[in-house]
Amino acid sequence: MVGLDPETDLLFAVTEKREVVALDVAGGRLDTVATAVEQAALGPDGTLYAVDDKRRVVTVARRVRLAWPQPLVGVPRELFGADQRLVAVLAQDPPKMIAAAPDQPPATRTLPPGGDLAATRWGDLVAVATDSGVLLMDPIDRREPAFVPLEDHPRAVVFSPSGHRIYVARRTGPGLAVVDRYERREIDGVALPTPAATIRMDPAGRWLLARPSVGDSAWVVDLPTRTLVGAVATSWSVELPAIGPDGSLLVRQRNDLVAYRPDSLTEIGRVTSGGGDLWTLTTWRPRGGYRPTLVAEAQAATPAVDSVGPEGPLYVQVSTSQNESWSSGLAQQLSRAGLAAKVLPPQTPDDGYRVVLGPYSTRAQAEEIGRKLGRPFWIYQPGQ
Repeated sequence: MVGLDPETDLLFAVTEKREVVALDVAGGRLDTVATAVEQAALGPDGTLYAVDDKRRVVTVARRVRLAWPQPLVGVPRELFGADQRLVAVLAQDPPKMIAAAPDQPPATRTLPPGGDLAATRWGDLVAVATDSGVLLMDPIDRREPAFVPLEDHPRAVVFSPSGHRIYVARRTGPGLAVVDRYERREIDGVALPTPAATIRMDPAGRWLLARPSVGDSAWVVDLPTRTLVGAVATSWSVELPAIGPDGSLLVRQRNDLVAYRPDSLTEIGRVTSGGGDLWTLTTWRPRGGYRPTLVAEAQAATPAVDSVGPEGPLYVQVSTSQNESWSSGLAQQLSRAGLAAKVLPPQTPDDGYRVVLGPYSTRAQAEEIGRKLGRPFWIYQPGQ
């Protein structure tokens, strides 16, 4: 499964024949987008990027298919959808990272060999695990690389949804390191019983899942409090375990798909024999299934505040982008749906344009509004 664009009702998947297909989940039509595909990824705005074995790129944006005029300079081993461009790691020696768009020459950067690699949601920064720390690189070369030294060898890296923090799994030491991308230093840590082999972030930024280096299970970490809630038995695959848009923890257990509350690890649902299926977690709902009035009513019952409470001001953030016009368009779209949305301008040169609801005086109020959205969100507090 590549992913689902909820704005166009298109679900993208790669078949055993290496074809990328698009399924209209509302109408039932199935179309082939590309063949002989090596890598495919979905961008933050729902754009599909597919690269075939001849390095040719095909995109699908708002149901419009575009074959790029020029192939990439190499076959990617990893592919990330970014803001109106793709970011790819090429299978070369030494490996190279390129940022490419159909109407612009590609930007190329040389990467250190080995090491795990992660990109922000909008592809404006890449973190590379090296033997002695984390290297932060701008794919389009707007700023010089920055290196954050760490005492232990990094094993895996993942960005927070806002892109402000990088969580780093250590190779030998237990727990995680937390790096601030702007201060460019280790600022915090998350205690775990043993080293983690893999880490996975909740799209809303509330929960982190970590895979122990031994055994089939998932640790559940409450990120606001930096505490380990507990462990759930599960195997790991490309799409699971994961946190769904409604905040539930979804895992495979033998032949079943099981849902848990991540705060208590209480089972709340089970799909018998669903463990053998492929799953994609999405905010998509059938046309007419989303009722923005529920959020509007909740906003009216929990009005935004002008004064700062003991926890505030806190915002419900639904998106962040370096593209001001895109963020303004999304805020207008939400406003037309009856939601009191606005755009917060960047606070630093590396910050983005944030589409938010609020502010609210407490986290509980903000999370109540966010849960009714039916789409990924995270709580943003300026200065944090």
